[in-house]
Formats: sequence, C-alpha cells, structure tokens
Amino acid sequence: MRNLAINQNVRVVRRLMKALTVLVTIGLGTKAQALDDANQVPEQDRLKQIVATLASPEFAGRSGPGGEKTADYLIEQFKALKLAPLFDGDYSQSVPGLNARSPRGRNVGGLLPGQDPALRDQWIVLAAHFDHLGTRGGRLYPGADDNASGVAMMLETARSIAHGPPPKRSIMFIGFDLEEIGLFGSRYFVEHSPVPIEKIALFITADMISRSLADVCPQHVFLIGSEHTPTLRDWVKGAKKSPSLTIGTLGADLLLLNRSDYGPFRAKRVPFLFFTTGENPRYHTPNDTPETLDYPKLAQISQVIHQIVARALVEPERPKWQDVPNNPFDEAVTIHDVLKRLALNKDKLKLGPAQLFVINTTLATLAPIIKRGSITPDERARVIQQARIVLFTVL
Repeated sequence: MRNLAINQNVRVVRRLMKALTVLVTIGLGTKAQALDDANQVPEQDRLKQIVATLASPEFAGRSGPGGEKTADYLIEQFKALKLAPLFDGDYSQSVPGLNARSPRGRNVGGLLPGQDPALRDQWIVLAAHFDHLGTRGGRLYPGADDNASGVAMMLETARSIAHGPPPKRSIMFIGFDLEEIGLFGSRYFVEHSPVPIEKIALFITADMISRSLADVCPQHVFLIGSEHTPTLRDWVKGAKKSPSLTIGTLGADLLLLNRSDYGPFRAKRVPFLFFTTGENPRYHTPNDTPETLDYPKLAQISQVIHQIVARALVEPERPKWQDVPNNPFDEAVTIHDVLKRLALNKDKLKLGPAQLFVINTTLATLAPIIKRGSITPDERARVIQQARIVLFTVL
C-alpha cells in the first residue's frame, strides 16, 4: 500500500510539472511573440518584393487599368493588416477629373485607431503616391523608384506599426493617385478629408527613395519640411540609422514648386516631412526598373521613417507649425556637399562651362559660411538662388 501511495504521488507530481512546463512555455511564447511584434521594422526582402510586384508589366506602369489594379492591391494589403477602411466604410476615395476627358482616379486608405483618450483624435498620415506614367509609345514605364519605392516603404511601415504596440494617436496610411498629373489625388484628399485637417498632427510622405541624386550622391536622402516644424529635427536625429546614410536637410523653397504630395498639406499649414533621394538619369524613363534600385538604401530610409512615425504616435505634444521658416545651418552643409559631388563628377555628368561656373561660384559663396558655422538670411537667399540654377540645369 505504501509503495502504491508513493507511485500515485510521483504521478501527481509529474502531471503538475508537465502542466507547469506547458504554462511556462505558453507564457514565454507569448512574451517572445510580444517582443517580436514590438521589434517589427520594414524589411529589405519585403520591400524588394513589393517593388517587383508594382513595377512588373502586369501593373502596366500603374496608369489606367494598371492604376486600378494597384488600388485593388493596396486594398488587399490593408485588409490583410486588419486596417479599418478610411473613407466612411470604404477603402477607396474616388477622385474626379477636371472634366469629362481628364483622368479619374481613386485614393486608397486604411486606418489604425489610437488608444489614448487624450490623443486618439489626433492623426498621423503616412502616404505615398502609387501612380506613374503607364505605357507611352508602346513602351512601359515601370516606375520602380517613382514611386513603387515609396509605396513599399508605406506598406512595410504599416505592417510594422500594425504588428507593434497599440498606438496612442490614430494613424492613416494612404496611397495617392494622380500625383504625376498635378497632385490631383492629394489635392482632392485635402479638400475632402475624412477627418478635419486641423486634426492631422503630422503628414509624412516619400517619393523616389531608392537611388541617388544625379547618380552621384549614393549616401544622401533629402528631408524637406522641418523648416516649419524645427522640433522634428530632433526626432530625425534621434532615429537610429546606418553610418552609410546621410540625411540632408533642405527647405521646400529650394524647389520653387511643390514637387510631390506634401504640397497640398503644406498649403494648409499641416506639419510635414518629405523624403526623397532626388532625380536621377532613370527618372521618368522606361529604364526605371526594379533590378536597378539600391535596396539596402531603401531599407535604411524606410526604417528611419518607421521610427519617426512610431515616435509621432506616442509623443505627448504634437508638432507645432510656424509660418516663418527656420532654415538650419545644416542646409548649407547639404548644398555644399551636393555641389561638391557634382563638380567632382563633371565628366560623368557632362557639365558645361556655364554649369561649372555656377557650381564653383556657389561653392565659393559657401566656403566662408561653412568655415564660420552660420548663415545669414541674405547669404541663404543668394545660395538658394544659385543652387536652383544648378539643379534646374544639371538634373
């Protein structure tokens, strides 16, 4: 009897140990999964796959039927991430043409609601335009860099945020249509926003983020918009990035015209950040193909943007717009570095005497400024005027 009692006790202890092991394993698994979710970031292989899909012949240069197919693809991606529809129960927002003959399109958006009662009515917007030039003269314009790269960043950041901790602020992810013909998609969205424009705390977009300006600035990505929200510079500096990536600050006035979908938000005084690596020899040509992109650079930029978005979702204070631009000294450094690289590659770029004269004159203007470590408004105005001439004649 005693041996029987001992055997029964041993079996009970074993069952208890087994149950405890299962519980611990489940607990550790849950914790590990939570850590995995918290550490989600845009991944290079996923970015590459998205670009390959959107720049494939099947998507017809993302214009006409290709644009419709892309909109459907984005809806599928948003549904897979369990994002709610942005437009009153619909993932699509129809964008009418100016007249019966002009193109019509549709914006696509999904949302993730914030969980903080004090912040959830404020919105972060991460967007990228998905349209491109379609087929012209029988030739396909794949638009891998312009702007499948930006859409890939947006989708991968959406995946990372959706699989991470619940955000405090709400966030919407948008694919804009008809950017190439005059920012029609983003202009229509701003005038028909599903939330009051003043509730948008920050707008972030990217256009062409996987190549190099003039094919001679492999480390640079350019950041526009912080001149109206200087506090965002600390967010950018606080983001972890590869030593091989240089984030060059520029003012939007350098470009004269609004070159991408930040324009309509800028006009409404919405704080914004715009990332781009700039124009390159494959820009708006049939040669903008997936195999020509710098995917490590695309991943690095996407991961920086993801960090900024994640911070925007939890910061207690929203960014504040200021009408008078605050252009930092870093802008002069960025312009100096770019012009120097253009000059060093004068043969590759086939620069003429007039172009070299303007570049060297601007570098001479910048030399004492860089040495001094500060720039006056008059000096900046002169540098910006000269830099515009260079950009519009070289690129």
